Amino acid sequence: MNIVTLIPDGTMVQNQNAINDDPLRFLGFGVRLDQGYTLRSYFQMLETYPVLAKLNVFIPDYLEQVHKCPGTGCVYQGFEHLEFGKTVEMIGYPGEPRLEIYHSLQGVSGADAEQLKSSSLEGLLDMPVKLGKLKHVILGDPVDVFEFETVFSLFEYIDGIAWELSFHGTPEACEIRR
Repeated sequence: MNIVTLIPDGTMVQNQNAINDDPLRFLGFGVRLDQGYTLRSYFQMLETYPVLAKLNVFIPDYLEQVHKCPGTGCVYQGFEHLEFGKTVEMIGYPGEPRLEIYHSLQGVSGADAEQLKSSSLEGLLDMPVKLGKLKHVILGDPVDVFEFETVFSLFEYIDGIAWELSFHGTPEACEIRR
């Protein structure tokens, strides 16, 4: 699979070359986060490549909020890092079988991961971001969760973080529900 590396300054790199034009053609590429990548880096990427900000309705509001935040020191002491993950959940007993696939953005401290809930964007911007594993939940049983290495596409990463932030710590965006 082709890989795009996301650099902390907001630049995207493919085969050691900075992507300067047409970032949309890289949406299906896998993502790798460079050392030092933070949530602020995510927003810097969206400003470096403005066409990517059109991928999710929430992004323009987030960019506006980011500009109002301090330039450094925006961390939440309760987390070591933020983790972007994917869950595949088989549901259907009892009931109609179905498969749900969704993304998550959680705060991690040691072995514990928790939802961001009321964490403000200002408290998360300078938190390191890491890519998590794919979690496979069978028939809604949280005891039997299998974890696998996975690849996230650039589109999944951009849209998934924006969607998750819409439910956590950004009250003006929370008016729109699934």
